[in-house]
Amino acid sequence: MRTLALVLTTTTSLALLCLSVGCQSDHYIQPNGNELVVNADRMNFQDWSLLADQVVQSMMTSGVLMRLPSQPAGIMLNPVINTTTQQFDTDAIMKKIRIALLNSGRCEVIMTSELGGVPEDKIARGAQDFKAAQNGLDNRLNPQNVPDATLTAKLIEDRARSGSTRQVAYVLQMSLTNTTSGRAIWEGEAQVVKQGQKSSVGF
Repeated sequence: MRTLALVLTTTTSLALLCLSVGCQSDHYIQPNGNELVVNADRMNFQDWSLLADQVVQSMMTSGVLMRLPSQPAGIMLNPVINTTTQQFDTDAIMKKIRIALLNSGRCEVIMTSELGGVPEDKIARGAQDFKAAQNGLDNRLNPQNVPDATLTAKLIEDRARSGSTRQVAYVLQMSLTNTTSGRAIWEGEAQVVKQGQKSSVGF
């Protein structure tokens, strides 16, 4: 009986300790909720989402895609140029932008063009070549593989500090170029600004 009482007392003490210090088990949170961990020193997936949403909303509001010759417009996306101090897979940002663009229904992303070198989707390109050959056509001359517009993107950062507070702004700049005229027909800029307290090392 004494042993059992000791176990119960210890368990109760641990439970009270967890309540007092805020012990919490691993759990799911909303991707766009207020519980997300914010790190001012690094970009993360919520930053990518915020930047993508801003630039795509700007493009949709401008109505520029509706003025391109094909509807829905065919576009190609260039890789994001990363000039920040961080090394990460910038395809994650471009994927967010691509999803938002495709979900708008106003454009299609060309995956089989060789204009940028190797087709992004080699299997789809092979299937396209096979279908063209069956019809006696040369798929290299397929006008559907020529984009109406191309999208370029550049990611920059700006850091500042005042006392123990540090601030970093991540800025995504984008341009849409009409491939017929060679002229930029839309430009947009999105930014995410975060603040935090100076850490014991770095910054």
